[in-house]
Amino acid sequence: MSSALAFDGHICWGTSTAIHDILARAASIASERYRASNPAAKLLARELAEYWGGKVITLSEADLSADQLFEVLTAARNQALASGEFTELGQRWLAEAMATFCKEGEAATKLSGRTGPQ
Repeated sequence: MSSALAFDGHICWGTSTAIHDILARAASIASERYRASNPAAKLLARELAEYWGGKVITLSEADLSADQLFEVLTAARNQALASGEFTELGQRWLAEAMATFCKEGEAATKLSGRTGPQ
């Protein structure tokens, strides 16, 4: 079964296990870097708690710093790549689809000026 991360019209499909893994890593990183009360950390923690296989996770919220969101998603992707826990196919997904999603999200954020509160 597949799930996806979505942000302002950009979407990244992956296996439910891969999306859950990235979401868990990103939630942990956001909480460590910005505290649990930070909007990005709260959104990721809530989505992790409410996650089910097949879900499309919408990561766009008005009070969210998209810069922080994509910073932690990129860090989660890098951590997952370095972990050796993904199969060859999973590593290719991280290096291609997930990397593209992070780059597209960062670019969309800069173009729209949606950096949110810091």
